[in-house]
Amino acid sequence: MRDIVLVLATLFYLPASLMAPAAGLLCWEWFSIMAPHQEVYGFARGQPFDFVIAAATLLGWLFSSERKRFTPDALPWVLLIWFLWMTVTTIAGPVPDIAWTYWDRVMRILVPVFLSFVLLTNRARIHGMVWTLVIAIGFYGVKNGGYMLAGGSGVLYGPPSSMIADNNTLALAVVMELPLVYYLWKHTRVAWLRAGLVATIPLQIVMVIGSHSRGGVIALGIMLGTFWLRTDRKILYGVIGAAMVAAAFAIMPDVIWERLNTLHNVQGDASFNERVMAWMVALDCARDYFPFGAGFYTPQVATIWHHYLPDVDFHAAHSIYFQVLGEHGYIGLAIYAFVLVLPLYNATIVVRRTRNNPDMAWAYDLADMVRVALVAFYVGAAALSLAYFDGYLVLAALTSTLRELVSPKRVTAAEQRRIALAATRGPVASVGVGGTRGQWPGRYPDRRRPSAYGRRSGPST
Repeated sequence: MRDIVLVLATLFYLPASLMAPAAGLLCWEWFSIMAPHQEVYGFARGQPFDFVIAAATLLGWLFSSERKRFTPDALPWVLLIWFLWMTVTTIAGPVPDIAWTYWDRVMRILVPVFLSFVLLTNRARIHGMVWTLVIAIGFYGVKNGGYMLAGGSGVLYGPPSSMIADNNTLALAVVMELPLVYYLWKHTRVAWLRAGLVATIPLQIVMVIGSHSRGGVIALGIMLGTFWLRTDRKILYGVIGAAMVAAAFAIMPDVIWERLNTLHNVQGDASFNERVMAWMVALDCARDYFPFGAGFYTPQVATIWHHYLPDVDFHAAHSIYFQVLGEHGYIGLAIYAFVLVLPLYNATIVVRRTRNNPDMAWAYDLADMVRVALVAFYVGAAALSLAYFDGYLVLAALTSTLRELVSPKRVTAAEQRRIALAATRGPVASVGVGGTRGQWPGRYPDRRRPSAYGRRSGPST
């Protein structure tokens, strides 16, 4: 049954992707992050649905009237420079066959990210991408949280063969997604959707704590602390947050407590020592293969690893910073630093521009929650190999589209259109867009809302 539903949904989205590339982009990212074709058990399992949707979306975009340029800030160009540098390091690497395999994977991740800079041009499309991230990641948070509530104690996993397949990466992805759940709850009008969003929060907190991921628990604490500092209702949310976390810890089995207790003695923990050795190998690769680094995945190739540590089993870098350093050298790490800093800078600009502006309250809240998510990612990913995670990269692209949307020139032009429409058509009608609070200037004689994803995209607030 799952296979049939997935095939029918894909057949629906094929023409939709051709006619409305922005809608195809959302479906593309859904397949990329959630990998629903790995959650079926029949003929559809593992089929290249994402490739079909990607081809339709790109074809529809090329022949549409959608814009063909990036957002005007620096982030998309820095990301492009980073990709070009990674291509150079792949060519120069000592094991190019393996490096090219991972280059292909990262390229497939970055293409829809670059398309996000182009197509997420209004509020409805941005909301659509936020919903996509919440559904794609939250599905595994809710699913595994329910498993823990039912008495499960095993290690939790995400979609197979994805960036968030193991328990550590999945836990961090869920932590990063939780601020977006709060944002959607705050800006959603439909009562049952709001209730559903609230219900997912404790389940996902249970999932993170029960994931056997110590880094995930630390990232959860950082995220909740940052969120608490940003909220105006510190007492209320402080009590609610403390109660949820305490209740989650209370139902944890003994194996989770044993795992978390190792945080008191990290130097004697084998897993921590393995991370330190992987970091040392990354430093050695950056030095010996200066200035390019060793190339994708190469520091953990047995022949390279055993050159430095002949008697130790090879391990992943377990840090986005050392991962990029070992694979792409100091220059690659310097470029990646801008990829990390610029989204935080963009979100801060949006917060400053929209503070005390009721018409832009949604943009203020979204940028604020994105900053909370980014801080959690930067801390949690310091111990995880998640440098190319598409969930983070799409979230970074959202900061660029938000910054463009609230730029002074664009806001002034939108206000002028609103005044003109009000003068010719009467008062501005307030209507919901996609189930979220919002306003569309003017009233439409045929009572139909203009498509937010197709070519007849209406004006944004």
